[in-house]
Amino acid sequence: MKKKLISALVFAVALTTSVASALAAEKVEVQEKKENVFSAKDITLYKTISDNPGQERKMAKGEHKEAIKLVEDYIKANGLSIATDLDDPAYQKFVLSLGVAFDEFSEEDMKKIISFVQFIDLYENHAQNNKLKGFKNKLENNTVLSEQEKAELISLLPASPNDPSTSENEEVSGDVVSIATVYSNGYDNIKARDYAYKWWDGRNPAYDYYAYKEGCSIYDKSCWSQWNDCANFVSQALYAGGMKMRYGSSYTSSASWSYGVVPSYTWGGAHNFYTHWKARAGVASSVSALQTGDAVNADYSGDGHIDHTALLQRIRVHTAAINI
Repeated sequence: MKKKLISALVFAVALTTSVASALAAEKVEVQEKKENVFSAKDITLYKTISDNPGQERKMAKGEHKEAIKLVEDYIKANGLSIATDLDDPAYQKFVLSLGVAFDEFSEEDMKKIISFVQFIDLYENHAQNNKLKGFKNKLENNTVLSEQEKAELISLLPASPNDPSTSENEEVSGDVVSIATVYSNGYDNIKARDYAYKWWDGRNPAYDYYAYKEGCSIYDKSCWSQWNDCANFVSQALYAGGMKMRYGSSYTSSASWSYGVVPSYTWGGAHNFYTHWKARAGVASSVSALQTGDAVNADYSGDGHIDHTALLQRIRVHTAAINI
């Protein structure tokens, strides 16, 4: 696979560190208890370009005209039924998924795509903030949130600006060689890597929920672009590597991480995946702390919402380039 370079805030989950399983379990259990307690002051909003989404939309149609056309052409070429509507969540998710589509566009076109991706990443925050304001208003009026509302709020809240991120290494070069090791948490990073190698350009039919949800067959390649598969794919690899499924109060809970009739939110959603694994495994402080089989979470615009999840398959620590 080719080396992918993109400007993003990176939160790398250090699954290969010596995290005792008992401690990890304790962290997740404590996290779930805290989910049930909210106040209005706990709710922070995502950053936006301005307070006027209408103006932003008009501006984008001019400034990102070429990128919008590139996306339209790509949608048509792949026979996808996605309308060009900047306010449509399906279109927004699709555009964000193109943030790592380096094999699909020329280097020059990819620069335009990335700029548009970063715009969409901030533009979609208006809708997210409206939902958050609704929850804040309820809490200010002493309304008790239902369990479903609490779970939705957890999935909406931005990552804290105080959360640790993974920094680059300036003075290290060469390949980092990962030794086949089963860590104290039961994780075999090489098994996870091998799973990723096997399925990186396909879909494992054992995990067909998202295809079924979109009303298409997992064997139909034209179906694959209907959903963002990054977190689902990484979750499969982690499970293949020995990470145990967790079952919280419900599949919507951030303490859950499971695949079943209905997967947990944390299994297939990049932001939810980060919320779970940040508590369960922790975030690596630097690239040098990473190994093959660790998970990387990228925030394209630094707005606190995780946009992409990937599994480290090979690391070349030189100008902090990571093969994913």
